[in-house]
Amino acid sequence: MAKKTSGFTIREAELANALDISHQELDKIITFFDADPNDQWELRENDHFIYLNKSLNERLFSEQGAYAIAKYMDEKTRKSIWARITEFITRHKEKIRNAFISRKIQENCSSLTLKNNRHFLSKKDVINILCTSYARLNTAFDEIQKSHDPMKIYEDFDDIDGVRYYSLSGFYKFSQHLAKALTIKDRRSWCMAIEIVGKKTFKLIIDEQTAFQKRIESAMNAAKKRDGSRCQVTSKKHDKFNKAVNVVVHHIYSKEHYPHLAACQDNLITLTQEVHNEFHAWNGGFQKPCTVDHFIQFITELYPDNYEVILRLNKVKQMLDA
Repeated sequence: MAKKTSGFTIREAELANALDISHQELDKIITFFDADPNDQWELRENDHFIYLNKSLNERLFSEQGAYAIAKYMDEKTRKSIWARITEFITRHKEKIRNAFISRKIQENCSSLTLKNNRHFLSKKDVINILCTSYARLNTAFDEIQKSHDPMKIYEDFDDIDGVRYYSLSGFYKFSQHLAKALTIKDRRSWCMAIEIVGKKTFKLIIDEQTAFQKRIESAMNAAKKRDGSRCQVTSKKHDKFNKAVNVVVHHIYSKEHYPHLAACQDNLITLTQEVHNEFHAWNGGFQKPCTVDHFIQFITELYPDNYEVILRLNKVKQMLDA
């Protein structure tokens, strides 16, 4: 059976700093604990600590282990360090909680959508991040709407494609309200920390999304230039003789379902808007996943004379599938 390690989070150097001693002094105290098995001072493996590197006697401590060393020092030294170690562990627990909140946000932000210069999250993702239920969120919404600062349509919430979304400002109004209204202390502290952690985490996510979108746009421009701004299926291009032709860049493997290929030039092909719309209608709509196999089948059925593009698509398949 694997050892339970989730409760061991305090590094030796962190503990030494919290105790206001050097790492070497802490090591001497640990050696003292190990020296006499018959005295009252004991550090137990898997209770007080686990080994991070046993050959170097490098440990990770639990809160219980940190308190055991603090208790020894409190009795052996003149100055009291009990308040200091208690404050350290409180802040240490806050850091770990905040890391879990950040992770929760990162795991539940796939719905993050930009609309009217505001970022919105689906109701489902809001519920998952707040670790609450649909019923409790609905109750919180009703309570907020009766307050002096109710949520505003299009600003704090909106319906997108028939699904309720909340902007980040609306999301933070929920966290602030629940931080005061919930009865369980841990749940209140979780919601209380969400705004501070959320602003940092969402900034990282949004900055990454913005940079990713720029990479996609750059790849699309390069692909269009590579293809001579000409449709690779019909050979049409926008020029003075064909002013009505509009060329666009198509993701062979759809970017929503294959984001790792979204900024890859090999995954892009230039088409007329007409062919692009025709393919997605043939495939069941723009929201349906599409792959190179779908596009090959489309060309085979609707443009069977275009052997060149089928050859190109087969090469794309070999490269990207590999």
